[in-house]
Amino acid sequence: MENVEKYIKEKKLQFDTKKLFKNHNQKIAVMCYAENEENEILMLERIKEPFSGKLVPPGGKVETNEDIEKAIRREFLEETGFILNDLKLKVFTSEEGPEHYNWILFIFLGKIKKRKLNYCNEGILKWIKKNKLLEENLTNIDKKILPYLYEKKGLFFIEINYDENKNAEILHVEKIETY
Repeated sequence: MENVEKYIKEKKLQFDTKKLFKNHNQKIAVMCYAENEENEILMLERIKEPFSGKLVPPGGKVETNEDIEKAIRREFLEETGFILNDLKLKVFTSEEGPEHYNWILFIFLGKIKKRKLNYCNEGILKWIKKNKLLEENLTNIDKKILPYLYEKKGLFFIEINYDENKNAEILHVEKIETY
């Protein structure tokens, strides 16, 4: 929690972090939609929950007191073997739902150089054309969030709720200003 508050403060975001933390089950995580020079996004077809069988951007849990940007660089490198460049925070969320669906999630855009994909123990890595993402087997919440990543200008906080069937609903969207 302290690392989240520190990150929000360092980025000079006008945001009350009390809005993020909804319950004690929430874990802090990061993910990145990383694009190569051919306008392809590196995605991961997950083999375990949450979102088993779905395509998601690489990422993972933030360690205790770990810096948020260091966490995405570490997780991305561990899962893919790629070094991220030009990181930009676009969305952060507070998510509540059944087990495995309680997150405070920081979603970044980044750049990577295209090369052969490595083995990943989290699932299968795939290159997906950016303009074809919505046609792929993404989670329903990722499809709802994509416009905030690529079409809308700015940084957004999104509150999300998952029902018992793991269907996501956006409860609230807030554009965040910096000072």
